[in-house]
This record gives sequence, structure tokens and C-alpha cells, in this order.
Amino acid sequence: KTLFYNSLLLLVGCYVLQVICQYFTTLIGAYLAIKTTRKMRNDLFAKLVKLPISYTDTHAHGDLMSRMTNDVDNISNTVSSTLGSLVSGVLTIIGCLAIMIWYSPLLTLVSMVSLVLTLLVTAFMSKFMRPLFQKQQSLLGNLNTQTEEMVTGIKTVAAYNHQEIAKDEFNHFSDTYCKVGLKAQIISGSMGPVMNFIGNLGYFLVCFFGAIFAIKGIGTTLQGVIGAGIIAMFLKTSKQFTRPINEIAQLYSQILTALTGAERVFEVLDEKTEDFTGEIKVDSSKLHGDIDFEHVAFGYVKDKPVLKDFTVDVYSGHKIALVGATGSGKTTIVNLLMRFYDIDSGKISIDGIDISKISKKDLRDNIAIVLQDAVLFEDTIENNVKYGKENATDEEFNRAIEMANCAKFIRRLPEQEKTMLTEGGANLSQGQRQLLTIARAVLADPKILILDEATSSVDTRTEKKIQDAMVKLMANRTSIIIAHRLSTIQDADLIVVLDQGVVVEMGNHQELLAKKGVYNRLYQTQFSGLDT
Repeated sequence: KTLFYNSLLLLVGCYVLQVICQYFTTLIGAYLAIKTTRKMRNDLFAKLVKLPISYTDTHAHGDLMSRMTNDVDNISNTVSSTLGSLVSGVLTIIGCLAIMIWYSPLLTLVSMVSLVLTLLVTAFMSKFMRPLFQKQQSLLGNLNTQTEEMVTGIKTVAAYNHQEIAKDEFNHFSDTYCKVGLKAQIISGSMGPVMNFIGNLGYFLVCFFGAIFAIKGIGTTLQGVIGAGIIAMFLKTSKQFTRPINEIAQLYSQILTALTGAERVFEVLDEKTEDFTGEIKVDSSKLHGDIDFEHVAFGYVKDKPVLKDFTVDVYSGHKIALVGATGSGKTTIVNLLMRFYDIDSGKISIDGIDISKISKKDLRDNIAIVLQDAVLFEDTIENNVKYGKENATDEEFNRAIEMANCAKFIRRLPEQEKTMLTEGGANLSQGQRQLLTIARAVLADPKILILDEATSSVDTRTEKKIQDAMVKLMANRTSIIIAHRLSTIQDADLIVVLDQGVVVEMGNHQELLAKKGVYNRLYQTQFSGLDT
């Protein structure tokens, strides 16, 4: 009686211990999943911001976002849902294997047939499943890219009545993703029945050979001759032995999805980051801003040069304007000066120092750029303006917004400079957004200023105000202006006319008009309506 109660208490204790272990296994799985997600996303984002501009220019942004969200989520979900099964499965297999070997090594070999078959079938089916899951994740990235493009350009879609076309394009990607996903799930869904068949086959083999061994008196165990009790124990243990293998097989599709996601994430993590180091330390206080372009050649694609033998000297404090048709290489010059891309041949130097020997941080700390498309972040107006100089004082901030002629509209806002901007500054007009980016450049107080058609998005009256501010801003600074409206560059010290990556004319406004060449034709076209 005492033995019965002791056994009963032991059984209850085992079940309680099982519940506790399951609870902590689930808890640990969730903890690891969350930590893994945070670690991977932090590492991935840190990697993305340090990748070369060329990488983000040549990879779909929607696909990169998919790697950051969907792929990492798949890894996290797999860690949380399969960790318990993997841990308990491994322990169960080891325990069952030890018991079976103890009672009958020969019957253990028979039981191992199912394990060998499981591994062979899994390896065979993986050849078909893995490419499908890889394609599925890639198509999901395409879906995200399509969605991002449609949402970003929704005004254009609506303006040209392309809603149905956009819907059809999305449906095409969605249908393709669905077909590939369906094939992957069909194949992965067959894993369960196949594993059950292999498990039952192993069960049958243990019965069959166990009976033969018992009848013929072979296959003795450490406990004596194989008997009905040994066979019954083996049937139960072999079932427990194959159970975790079947469970893992049921989760195999989820594991493959996570592995595919991990591959896509580590593809980015393994990319080479931008090299920010430099041989020469630049003292900003002693920098003058002389820029020399010496026989610079560059192409985004090999054997397709955008710039050919570009040679120009820009003196400190001078204003140089780059003029030319679309695709002539104007923006490329800025990209090379900022070292967003490195030149193929030639040399670019500042104050006689080759910029390839200057750290990119030092280089970019001394250059401010105002793009044609105003880039603002979902933050306050104050923080957006201080983006180029985070430690700026209130006095410096107020001076910057006054010089950029945006103080008046900021003061009219309910929360003034503390006003929170929506994504891309959508709650401001295009002109107001551009004024804020100009204020950002003013506050950065750079030695070299780059203006990429900075006034093209504002009205004529605002443009005049910005130009007046720019005269003050460009004083004693080297300024490079990419211009389409020739009226904005007539006072430039040097105008460089580009055509298909080659400098065709150089001089000031009056000199170029007198040459009656390319610049004169561009000028007459804009102001007199003459054909080129």
C-alpha cells in the first residue's frame, strides 16, 4: 500500500515537473525569440545605414524592408514555436536510444532504420522545397516593393486613373506568390504523412524482427533472451523515439521559411560596409574649400562612362554652376565629391588633399547639400533643421530660419518649431519643405555648399527670397550649383556646360553668351523661346 502511494506521488510529481518544464521552455523560447528579433533588426538597420549608396541605389527598397520585417519575423516565430519541440525532441531521442541500447542493441539497429529513412526522405524533399521557399520570400519582397511604390505615388496613380492598372499589377505579383506558396505548402504538407508511414514501418519492423528473435532465441540482451516484455517495451520506446522526429518534420516548412529568411538577412549583413577611415585628418577651421577635379572619369555601369576626362578648378569662396541637359553628368559630379561613389580614374582634391585619403565623416562634415526633392523626417521642425548640427544653440537655430526665410511660417504654426512633421513633411507645402532644408544647410555652416536646383519647387516670390538668403549663405563659401533655370546662375563666377559627360564650355555668363555656343542656345531657348 505504501509502495502504491509512493508510486502515485512520484507520478504526480513527474507530471508537475513536466508542466513546469513546458512553462519554462515556452518562456525561454519567447524570450529568445524577442531577443533574436531585436538583435537582428538592430544589426540589420545598423548595417543598412553604413552600406554604400550604390547598394541602396541598386536594390529595391521594398525588398530591403521585407528583410527587416517579414524575414526577421519568420525567424522569431520559428525560434519561439520550435525551440520547445527541438529541446524535448533531442532529450527524448537520447533517452529512448539509451534505453533501447541497454535492452537490445540488435533491435536498436532495426529501430534505427526509420531514422535513416527519415533523414534520406528529408534530404530528398528539401531539394524541391528549399528553392520554392526561397522564391516565396523573394516574391514577398517584390510585393512589398509594389505596395511601397503605389502608396508613395498614389497621387500620380489617381491623377492618371491608373487604379485598375495598379491593382492588376499587384494581383499579378500576388497570384505568382500564391502559386509558389501553394506548391511549397503542398510539398511540405506531404512531410507529415510520409513521416507517419516511416514511423509505422519502423513499428512494424520492430514487431516482425522482435518476434523472429524471440522465436529463434537470438539477439540476447543485457537482461537475458528477448521476450514478449522486451518486444512490448521496444514497441513503446520506438514510438517515443520517432515521435519528435515526426513533430520536427511537421514544422519543417516553418523551419525552411526561417532558414530562407535568415539567408536573406545575412546576405545584407555580409555586405561590405562603407569605409569611413582616412589617412589624413582634416582641420575644419583651417579648410579653405579649393576643389580640383583632375581628369575624372566615372561610370555607374562598367564600360558605360557618365563622366569623361572632367577637369575643373573651383576656387575658395567662388560660386560654380553646372549646366547641361538631363543625363549630362551634373548630379554625378556631386555624388563623386560627396564620395557616395568613388571615381574610376583621375583625382578630386580639396585644398590639395586627395579626398580618397580623407575620412568620409570629415569630408561630409564640411559639405552641406540641398537637394531638389526636400527630405524631411517624422520629427519636429526644430530637430529637422538641426539635423546637420545637433548641438546648435537656439540663437543659431533662429538665425538659420531667418536667413532661409522660413521663420514667418514657422511662427504661425500652433506649436511653432516644436510642430511635429508627418512622414516626408507632408503636412507642409513643397515650398515650405524646401525652405526648411535650406535652413538646415545654413545651420550646418559648411565650407562647401551644394545646391541641386534648390529653388525649383517654390514660387517666384519665394524663390527671390531664397536667392537673397543664398547670397548671404554663399559668401566666403565654395558653392556648387546644379542649375536648370539659367536665371539663378547669372552671377556665378564660373559656369561649366556639360554634354554627355564632357565639358564643352566654361566661363562666366557674359563670356558664354558671347561665344554663341551651347550655353547661348540654352539661354535663348529659355528666355526668347528659340529652338535649339
